[in-house]
Amino acid sequence: MKNTAIAVRPLTAHTGAEIFDVDLRQELSEQAYIEIRRTLNDWGAIFFRGQDLTPAQQLAFARRFGKAEADTHVSNMQGVDNHPEVKEVVREADEVRNIGGFWHMDQSFYPNPSCFSVLYARELPPLGGDTSFAHLSAAHDALSPGLRATLEKLSCVHVRAHADSPTINPAASGLSHEYYAESRKKYAGIEATHPVIANHPESGRRVLYFSPIYSDRFDGWTRDESVPLMTHLTKVMTKPEHTCRFRWEKGSLAMWDNRAVVHYALDDYAGHRRLMHRVTIEGPWLTPCPGIA
Repeated sequence: MKNTAIAVRPLTAHTGAEIFDVDLRQELSEQAYIEIRRTLNDWGAIFFRGQDLTPAQQLAFARRFGKAEADTHVSNMQGVDNHPEVKEVVREADEVRNIGGFWHMDQSFYPNPSCFSVLYARELPPLGGDTSFAHLSAAHDALSPGLRATLEKLSCVHVRAHADSPTINPAASGLSHEYYAESRKKYAGIEATHPVIANHPESGRRVLYFSPIYSDRFDGWTRDESVPLMTHLTKVMTKPEHTCRFRWEKGSLAMWDNRAVVHYALDDYAGHRRLMHRVTIEGPWLTPCPGIA
């Protein structure tokens, strides 16, 4: 039986929606695919519960939305079951921090980041480990017209090594400055420049494409000049009104659009293992606003 219809329940006014009446083991009908993609465009992140997927079935669902990436660039994630596109995202019980415990969009430090991320829960802690999402269009729309006009002329430099800085990233506070120095060497040159305000190619909405940690500075500005404005943008982006928080259960699957939302993997389950499987999907990237070089 093919999936032919879906039911949708938004989680908040701006961000995230749960989808029901879909068995992701089955091939999606064209109607169901269109409705799911429309829901993703509307809410930035979508969630399915009660799924029982093999890595091959998760990959087949993800491929419905584009080409799956086998290479996750600088990550050390391993493929599973002879599927290099399906990566383990694991935090062991004895590790001092999780993966992605700060507001970010995936791989913004590359010229062409992943468009979609598809994450499936395999093993969860007894409590904690939720993921929060914030919508970039809601953040854009909350800016004053004057600030939007200024930002439309700016681009921002995103730097991979910042995730390991105990000064820049609060989630890295347990790491040493020596570790950060090694990270800077390892990831030297892994950075990209993106417009701060851009157009989403599918929804048509404008987004505030800004990463609170990976963003180093506005292009042509110093970091000292950039930090006060970046701090303000972080406050706007992560206002509770712009966010949703997804509580994982075994068999839950989340899919989000890195062109439309940032996310934050909460690190509140120290001493417990958490194992997820992730597939990332290529796709058309954001387009600059008119007049931006």
